[in-house]
Amino acid sequence: MTTATITMNHQTSHDATTTVNCNRLTIMRSTSERQTLNSLVRASALFKTAYEDGMLFEDASKYKEEAYFIAYFADSLRNKPRALSDIDIVLRSYPSAKIAYSTTSVSTTTAARPSTSSGTSARPGSSAGATSTSTNIPTPWYHARILNGPAEFSEKVVANHKAIVELSEQFISRMKYPTLVVNNATDSKEAAALKEKYLKEGTPATDTEKETIIRGLYRLWLISLIYGANIIPEPGDRNIDSDFGRFVTCYRCLGNLKYWDVKVVQILMAFFMKELKPVFWYFKRIEKVVNEGFLKGDFPEAVAEEIYTGHYFNAFMTTEFPHNATAWLNNSVKPLLLSERFSTLSSVIKFTTPKDPNEELLRLFLAKDVRQWHIRELQGPRSVVSGREFEENVPLKPLCRILGDGLGHKLADTATPAVKKSAWLAVELGRQESTETDFWGGVWGDERLREWGYCLPKFEEENTGAKKVWKGHLRRLSSKLKLK
Repeated sequence: MTTATITMNHQTSHDATTTVNCNRLTIMRSTSERQTLNSLVRASALFKTAYEDGMLFEDASKYKEEAYFIAYFADSLRNKPRALSDIDIVLRSYPSAKIAYSTTSVSTTTAARPSTSSGTSARPGSSAGATSTSTNIPTPWYHARILNGPAEFSEKVVANHKAIVELSEQFISRMKYPTLVVNNATDSKEAAALKEKYLKEGTPATDTEKETIIRGLYRLWLISLIYGANIIPEPGDRNIDSDFGRFVTCYRCLGNLKYWDVKVVQILMAFFMKELKPVFWYFKRIEKVVNEGFLKGDFPEAVAEEIYTGHYFNAFMTTEFPHNATAWLNNSVKPLLLSERFSTLSSVIKFTTPKDPNEELLRLFLAKDVRQWHIRELQGPRSVVSGREFEENVPLKPLCRILGDGLGHKLADTATPAVKKSAWLAVELGRQESTETDFWGGVWGDERLREWGYCLPKFEEENTGAKKVWKGHLRRLSSKLKLK
């Protein structure tokens, strides 16, 4: 009886606290004068917390397709062993996944079941819910849990969004400059001064640019969660092709996104790899898990480097991103301060190493899979993208330093404009080291790119002569540029 009384009192207290918080939000939302609202926030720490969390939740709800999915499923994706068919069921709850929605083949308790709620984003305790943005796919069922369920879900949304926004600010503060202009400086001193000028004096990031980066970070996180899931054999099977499984999960997450949406994810992933690779490499001389478990053979230097950094980047993205990522970025120039975090990654790799490490040498690393997405899509035997689709459907962005750049001069004269455009999109824009096209510029708006002096690529008209198959051109170009 005593236990029951204690439980009831605790519940009453929790309900009262929730009601007070909701009342604070109601007061603040009905306060139209900014000065009055600021006075409330300054006068009460509780009002300040409610205001900040409420605004963060509403801002996170702009990205609810990814933000709500991650808040609800992240823990189970990290901890629960799943067969590929089970991951497919989970991904049916993510509207952008490359899986056909079917109400007859999926249980409504585990997949995307319709929600009868209506309205816009709201904190738990509110009657508001989310409406579907598609006439074909109903609002995922877990949105109601995020909006009206236990506070733990909305608290996860807020905590996650804080981390994502902080990372977006890190990216903007480090990368808002034209790399082609800076890299073309006469010496390192001039390059550093130019970079600093663009970062400090350049036009602030627009709301659209910020939203592009934030949504890209959410998508990168979602892909990492799915990619790093603990994949087990299907019921009745003894083995699983983990390489195939990881490729399929990448396809599920990227397959329905438009070209520039995928490019943003690639750029953000490349940013973290660029910033963290020196840290991983700093510890290589004393590292044992990968060196002794995977690199005992005689590997070419480039292959050994990819295996080593690939393991640590995978571990970082599946365990440290995004909540601890800022600490990594802030201390990347002082690797010793990250020794404890690096040891954590080593433990993760050791724990997840298969009994036969040789099998894992062939695994497809997250960075490689995402980086080569467009090449694989264009060259694969069952490619769902054609040269014509690339030519007609992908809008161009001004990313070239000189008018007329566009990779056309690197292809045979008989190559068609469609071939040249496909090569520019799939190959040239995958090269961070390009001196003609700004790989990093894909996240910025066209107006900023033009202010930087960038131009649209130009693909010359087809010359007379024998017409060659565009995929053959792309394969030879990929080999020539060593994008493997």
